[in-house]
Amino acid sequence: MENITIFQAITLAIAVIGAILGVINTLHGLDMSRIKLKVIPKHAIPFGGVDKRLRFCIEIINLSAFPITVSEAGVFFYGTNRRGCIVTPVFADNGHWPRRLEPRASVTVYSLIPESENGEKIRCAYAQTQCGYIKIGSSPALRQISRGV
Repeated sequence: MENITIFQAITLAIAVIGAILGVINTLHGLDMSRIKLKVIPKHAIPFGGVDKRLRFCIEIINLSAFPITVSEAGVFFYGTNRRGCIVTPVFADNGHWPRRLEPRASVTVYSLIPESENGEKIRCAYAQTQCGYIKIGSSPALRQISRGV
């Protein structure tokens, strides 16, 4: 067996560091090209001249590194694969669907508390992008709303 010189050891260490950094850079690049949304269902507290029945809202945050367009929001119910889409959402800025979100931007969709046709409880909230990507989210507030608290 041959002895390794200091020069060879330094060369090997630099090569290993370069390989590790290359893998990290590749994983980071793949992560940057992914759609990342955060969906947070919340209680809404109506004030001012708004409809007092608006007791539910969904905050949608774009955590991606690029703009996305959100085209729909709503809830999923337990025991079914049907969506409870918020057909006529209310926005604080009187906007409408579809909604373009820049990186780190958010939008909050206000609505009546969604109800299923057969009385199923709400499982989670969702947001759908214009390209068909669906992200779900839940929260303690949604669990309270689902229980009817």
